[in-house]
Amino acid sequence: MADITWDHSPPTTWIATVDGQAVCSVKRKDIGGWTAAWTDERLWPAPTHLPKATPQSMRFFGSLEEAKLAVEQALAA
Repeated sequence: MADITWDHSPPTTWIATVDGQAVCSVKRKDIGGWTAAWTDERLWPAPTHLPKATPQSMRFFGSLEEAKLAVEQALAA
């Protein structure tokens, strides 16, 4: 499993770093919720309820904890 460190840039951004390199940013949205965007070539898979959707570099989450957990699980895979 990758050693993930979370850096916080108040008030709205969290950056996931692995070995000192930023790999994903999680940002709070004005409309509510959070987006997680990869900083490299990674893509989030299409949601299971939209199997024909194109994988994207950004994904929406309802909470910060949900977003951080998804990033950690993706990096562990």
